[in-house]
Amino acid sequence: MSGRPQRADARRNRQRILEAAFEAFAADGRLVPLDEIARRAGVGAGTVYRHFPTKEALFQAVVTDRIERIVDEAQALVRAEEPGEAFYGFLMWVVERAIFNHALCDALAADLRTLDADGLDEQFTSVLDELLRRAQAAGEVRPDVDVHDVRTLMVGAMVMERRQRPEGGLGRMTALACDALRPVTKSDETLPAEHNERRCDVCGKPLTSAPTGRPARFCGTACRQKAHRRRKTA
Repeated sequence: MSGRPQRADARRNRQRILEAAFEAFAADGRLVPLDEIARRAGVGAGTVYRHFPTKEALFQAVVTDRIERIVDEAQALVRAEEPGEAFYGFLMWVVERAIFNHALCDALAADLRTLDADGLDEQFTSVLDELLRRAQAAGEVRPDVDVHDVRTLMVGAMVMERRQRPEGGLGRMTALACDALRPVTKSDETLPAEHNERRCDVCGKPLTSAPTGRPARFCGTACRQKAHRRRKTA
């Protein structure tokens, strides 16, 4: 009986350390000292070292935790009623998460097996491939691409978004990358070059240009609410 509260406290401390480390690494990169992470978590430095003997171990744990959440999000979308919306929405969501976190972006751009997480790279690739194949079966993604193409485009979108951010237009580069995955139709081939509309940040559908005010980011209330829920989850 006496051991249970201690185990619960240890789990809570570990989670607080992970959350503090996530914020610290996202803001300051790997240079942030473990003592600063302990201060943000509200625990002693010794508590941090008991859970994570080195800063590299903590860094890997933080990135692994975030990628596991990404895999969970993808698995929740596998049975979505709209496979195309689920696939493109997931891509945009991952890129948005990564461009605000250098550690996560670097991990997704590399081989996830370097994180020493059992099967994490395979899990991520497998669930992304399932989302892709369902979208292809629904006619929403061109049939001549595979999951490795998608991962390469995803990384490219992350890099482009990070370069584009100072000039605005969050999500525009990702939408353009997603356009490269869409099937080409005859009507697309006849569109003029200037027909390069903005697309919904969640589902990728074209947005209607507003004559006044800020440009819309979402095609409707459902996508706006979905984006809000995903931000809270992240």
